[in-house]
Amino acid sequence: MVKRLEVVALLLVTTLCYSPSAAVAQQSTMTAMQPVVIERAETLDKGKVAIDAGLALETDREFAGVEYDNMRLAPLGVRFGLNSGIEIGANLALSSNDANQSGAPNKSGLEGISLFGKLKLNQSSTLRVGLVAAGDNDIAPYPNDGIDIFANLAVQKPIDAGLLYGELGYKAQGGDFDVNNYFNYGVGLAVPVAETIGLNLELVGEQAQEIGVSNTLDLVFGANLLFGDAIRLAPYVSFGVNDASPDVATGALLELRI
Repeated sequence: MVKRLEVVALLLVTTLCYSPSAAVAQQSTMTAMQPVVIERAETLDKGKVAIDAGLALETDREFAGVEYDNMRLAPLGVRFGLNSGIEIGANLALSSNDANQSGAPNKSGLEGISLFGKLKLNQSSTLRVGLVAAGDNDIAPYPNDGIDIFANLAVQKPIDAGLLYGELGYKAQGGDFDVNNYFNYGVGLAVPVAETIGLNLELVGEQAQEIGVSNTLDLVFGANLLFGDAIRLAPYVSFGVNDASPDVATGALLELRI
C-alpha cells in the first residue's frame, strides 16, 4: 500500500510541476472532459453557482469482517465562485446501512456537514480545505464525532488521449475517531467521445493510519454527459479491489450551474 501511495504522489507532483506556459488555460465552464469521482482541479468563475447532488448504491461493503449494503447520498450541496481562482461551498452526506450479517452496520444518518474553500494554485492544480461536523457517530462508512479537518490537492494535465488527473488528500478526524485519520488518493483518465460526452477510468482509494476498515481501493468506470451549458450528469459503476470496498457500486452525480 505504501508503494501505491508513492506512485500516486509522484504522479501528482509531476503534474503539479508541469509548466503552466504549456498547460491549457482553465475552463470553468461545463465540459465533458473532467473527473467523475475524483475532484476537479478547477474553480468556478466569480459569481457562478453550482448545485451538486450525488447518489451511490453500494453492495457488500465490509466492516470488521462482516458485510453490509449502503445507500449514500453525497454530496448534496452548493458551491460559489467567490473571486478569480477562489471557490467556497457547503455540502452534506447521508448513509443508510443495511446489514447482510449479524453485527454489521445497520444504521442510517448524517455523515456530517462540510464547509470548505478551494484555491486555484495554477492552471493545473487546486487545493481544497475544510471541516466536517454535526454527523452521527454510529453509521458506516464515515462516522463523525467532533470536528474533522481535511485538505485535498487536485491536479490535471491535458494529454493527446484526453485528460490525465489525480488527487491526494488527508483527513484528520476528531472526537472518538481521532486515531483513524486517513489519506485519500486517486488517478484517472478522461477521453472524449463527442463534444458533450466523455468516458472515464479512475482508480481511487483511502488508506487509514490505524484502523484497516478504512482501507479501500476501487476501479471506477464512468462518463460525463452534458445537457446544454448548465447540466452535467456523471453516471458510474465501480468494483472493489480491497475487501473494505463495496464489491460493486453504481452511482451518479448531477451538477447544475446557475
